[in-house]
Amino acid sequence: MLLLIPSMFFGLFAGALADRFNRARMAASGQLVNAIGCSSAGVLAVLGRLNLANLLMLTAVVGIGNSFQGPAWQAMIPQLVGPERLLNASMMTRIAQQGAELTGPAVGTAVLAAFGPGPTFFLCASFYLAGWSMLMHLRHTVSVPTGTTRSEGVFRPIARGFAYVKKEQPLGLLLTWVGLHCSLTMASIGILPAVATANLHGNAGAYGLLLTSFGLGSVIGPTFMISFGTRLKTFPVLLGSGVMSGIPLIAIGLVHSTGVDLVASGLAGAGQAVFMAGIYSATQGAAVDAMRGRVASIQLTLTTGTMGVIGVGWGALVGIVAPGIVMALPGGLFVLACIPFALRSDRITVPLQRRMGLVAAGVGRSPLGPPSGVALEPGGALFSTIHDMETG
Repeated sequence: MLLLIPSMFFGLFAGALADRFNRARMAASGQLVNAIGCSSAGVLAVLGRLNLANLLMLTAVVGIGNSFQGPAWQAMIPQLVGPERLLNASMMTRIAQQGAELTGPAVGTAVLAAFGPGPTFFLCASFYLAGWSMLMHLRHTVSVPTGTTRSEGVFRPIARGFAYVKKEQPLGLLLTWVGLHCSLTMASIGILPAVATANLHGNAGAYGLLLTSFGLGSVIGPTFMISFGTRLKTFPVLLGSGVMSGIPLIAIGLVHSTGVDLVASGLAGAGQAVFMAGIYSATQGAAVDAMRGRVASIQLTLTTGTMGVIGVGWGALVGIVAPGIVMALPGGLFVLACIPFALRSDRITVPLQRRMGLVAAGVGRSPLGPPSGVALEPGGALFSTIHDMETG
């Protein structure tokens, strides 16, 4: 909770800042905050003064650092790779995230067992410092978004971000879809320990195997999609991976077989990772550069918020209903939720292709920048131009 809640409170402000300052520097500052938090925990652990209150406070510090680096990091990827490679780049970033979630706890556990918590926290801090160094290396490659001003105050840029998402379809539909995905399929993964205990006869290693299978699927799925290169189309990727995010959860919840559940867990991990990468690519590809930070922050706030809040609800439901049923229910609901999006695919594909085509043509794109004299804020010349092109 303390890792996710700061994203809800600070993420929107971070997104607005990411559209006004150098995104590589801002993402690096988030890494530095995390390094300081972990180093502080390491010092307290070595001194024997790391109690629960201190640990929770420093966990929140890491959550704040994550909330500031997330929108800036996500918004600068289109600048680095261009629109043609954005989907593959999103798959690659997902592989990096999921791979870190697999290997990080393994390395941390080994260090913890051998040397204790202090060196483990220092190791975490060293990884964050390495990330800070890499991002600072990119600070001259990533340009500050053009056409924005630093004197708008705090809340006005956030309000403009919400107005932009509401106005510029299909951003609103895509964010609705990912909100459903995170509140149903991703939030329900939190009850996997209860499902492993109830359905697999309390096998102590069952949960670990399911989690490992899920993590491997999260890496293999995007890796497989990358093999198709630029031939991938965004909407089929979203629809196929969305269905594959939900159906395996039904199998995990209702089938009491370790082998079947391991396969289903891997497929669920692959589906969820590919779906999230597709959403990242679609929302960032459809947004102009001056709004990408705010679009990313709204998405991150929505996803982390729904996962945190709805996940508590699924956990509470386990006390009333069998864990397997609670696991299968959100999987089935999300598959059903994908049907309206499939039936009205034109409301996503047509405006998405149009908007991504405009960005690819150079409208609001960095590092080349927008045409001279074009304002990138809603209501400015750029949006009048886009409106004329779309309606003309």
